[in-house]
Amino acid sequence: MLDDRKALVLQALVEEYIRTGEPVSSRAVLDHSRLTCSSATVRNELAALENEGWVVQPHTSAGRIPTDAGYRYYVDHLSPGSLRSSVRSRIDGFFATVHTELRRMLKDTSELLADITHYPAVVVGPGLRGQTVRDVHLLPIEPGVVLLVIVTSGGQVRQTVLRNDRPVTPLEVTRAQESLSELIAGQVLDDDVSSLEAPEGGKDLPVESADLVDQALGAVEAAARGDRDVYLGGTSHMVSLWEDLAQLHRVLAIVEREAAIVELLSDEGTGTTVRLGSELPAKQADLAVVSRSFGSGGTPGHMGVFGPMRMDYRRTIRVVEEFSEALDEQLGS
Repeated sequence: MLDDRKALVLQALVEEYIRTGEPVSSRAVLDHSRLTCSSATVRNELAALENEGWVVQPHTSAGRIPTDAGYRYYVDHLSPGSLRSSVRSRIDGFFATVHTELRRMLKDTSELLADITHYPAVVVGPGLRGQTVRDVHLLPIEPGVVLLVIVTSGGQVRQTVLRNDRPVTPLEVTRAQESLSELIAGQVLDDDVSSLEAPEGGKDLPVESADLVDQALGAVEAAARGDRDVYLGGTSHMVSLWEDLAQLHRVLAIVEREAAIVELLSDEGTGTTVRLGSELPAKQADLAVVSRSFGSGGTPGHMGVFGPMRMDYRRTIRVVEEFSEALDEQLGS
C-alpha cells in the first residue's frame, strides 16, 4: 500500500499518461494533482515509485510511464466516474425504444457500447443452460426438413434445422411437437435433457414422430451445452488505438477467434472486472479489458471493451456498468 502522497503522484501520472500517451514529467504531475509540495518533492516521490516498480523511465532524459503494477494499483483504487447527461440519455433512450429479438438487440448493444467508449466492444449472449423453456415449436419446411424453435423464459430464441432420411407428414410433425412440448415446456435446460421420461401419450407415437422427438431432444441438449453468440462492435477503432503494428496484429489475431474473445471476458467473479496485460489469457503486453456480466437465471452473458493499457478506465468502467444494468432490466433480471 502506498502512502497518500505517493498514491496521488501515481494517480496524476497515470491519468496524464492516459490523456497524452507521452512520458510524464514531475512538473506535469504537479500541475495535474492536488499536491501542494515542491517539484523537487515530486521528483523524489517518482524516484521512489520507480524503485518500487510502479513506474518506469523509458529514456534517461524522459519522464515516466506506469508499469503493469502501476496500472493495477490505479485501477484497484479508482473512484467511480460519472457520465455526462447526454451520454446517459443516449443509453437510456436506446434501451427504452429497443423492441427486437434478443440477438439483434445484443448486436446493436455492442455497436453502441463501442461508439460511446471509442473502444472495440464485445457482447457474449447468455447461454441456454439454466434457462426455462417457455415454448417449443416444430415447423415443417419441406419434405424431410423440420425447423425446431426453442423460446426460453429469458427471451432467447434458438432455431435448429432437423433433417430426416424420409419425408415426414404435417400430422407426424404435429404429434411430435405435442409430445415434445409436454416433455420439455417448463423444464430447466441442462446438458442431459434426453434423460427425461417420455410422457404417457408419447408411448403411442408413430415411429416417425418418435424419431423426430428424439432428434429434437438431441438438438436441445446440444444447444444447452453449445457455443454462445458473440457480437463484436467498433473494430474500426483498433487502428487508432495501437500505433505499434506488431501489437495491432496480435490483437487482431485474438479478435479473429471467437473462443479467444469469450475467454477475454469470462470471469467467475461478480461485478466489474478489469484485467490487464499478463493477467489475461492472451498475456498481451499492451491490452486491457473491462468487462461485466449481465442476465440471470442461467448462464449469464458478458459484455466488455478492450483497448491499450492507457485506457480511460474511469469513464469506461462507468459506461460498461450502465450498459450491464440496462440489459439486466431489459431481460427482467
